[in-house]
Amino acid sequence: MLSRLKTIIALMRNPKVSKLPKFLVVGAILYILMPFDAIPDVAPVVGWLDDLMFLIGALGLLLGAAPRSKPATPTGPIIDVTPEPPGPEPPPSR
Repeated sequence: MLSRLKTIIALMRNPKVSKLPKFLVVGAILYILMPFDAIPDVAPVVGWLDDLMFLIGALGLLLGAAPRSKPATPTGPIIDVTPEPPGPEPPPSR
């Protein structure tokens, strides 16, 4: 859980990530803290569910906007390990 929080913080600080997902995460946190909701929090489960769904959606967009890493390239020589087909048989000896 702590590693995911570190990832989210790193993505929020990353200039390569679009501003829209960052704005939505901040908006979701403010929506959770705001006393007025679309569905009031006095409803035990349903009131918290809309807050949670908005935050999950915003975090999903943020994680989806993460820059892709480059694929690893081999650093050493590439060795061909495929077997060679058998050659012609040697002539019989006398």
